[in-house]
Amino acid sequence: MLPMPVLLTGAGTNDADLGTLYLALGAAWLAAEAFRPGSEPETGAAWRARISALLICLCINAMAFTVLGLTAGVQSNIPLPLLAGLGVSPALGLVPWLTLRLRQPYGAIVLGALIVGLIKLAACVVARIVYGPDYISQGYVSADWRTAKLMISLMWAGTLLVSTLALVACHRRFVAR
Repeated sequence: MLPMPVLLTGAGTNDADLGTLYLALGAAWLAAEAFRPGSEPETGAAWRARISALLICLCINAMAFTVLGLTAGVQSNIPLPLLAGLGVSPALGLVPWLTLRLRQPYGAIVLGALIVGLIKLAACVVARIVYGPDYISQGYVSADWRTAKLMISLMWAGTLLVSTLALVACHRRFVAR
């Protein structure tokens, strides 16, 4: 429910971006709590049940975010359902893996946010290399999907890749035993 007040305040594109950030933070918090130290799953079946429950909760959160955003008339250059799905993706793979590795749930949230931030910075560097020194003034690293397609696509693709790899690592840890 964290992004709901942001979505209800207006219908601007920035509201969708800020709402997605709050959705992602709330999803990461839920994932960190689901894999809190001391309550780790001990078998592959327990891990599958926990990750399935987390997936259901994250899907419900993303759907509620989408419905409320569409109802409030929030504008976004990326469709809200896709934005919601991308926003919760680190909470399904990256945050559980970090929580299990670090054994610090809040540290996992901060480190996960840092990793996603570094992915975005790397995407900005690629945009700088591709578009040249005036890439900022041309809008190639803005929040606008129409002008910053490369940077935004690389950021979300990198985030999905890291989250998927972390999910596979967790799966191998628990199911391969």
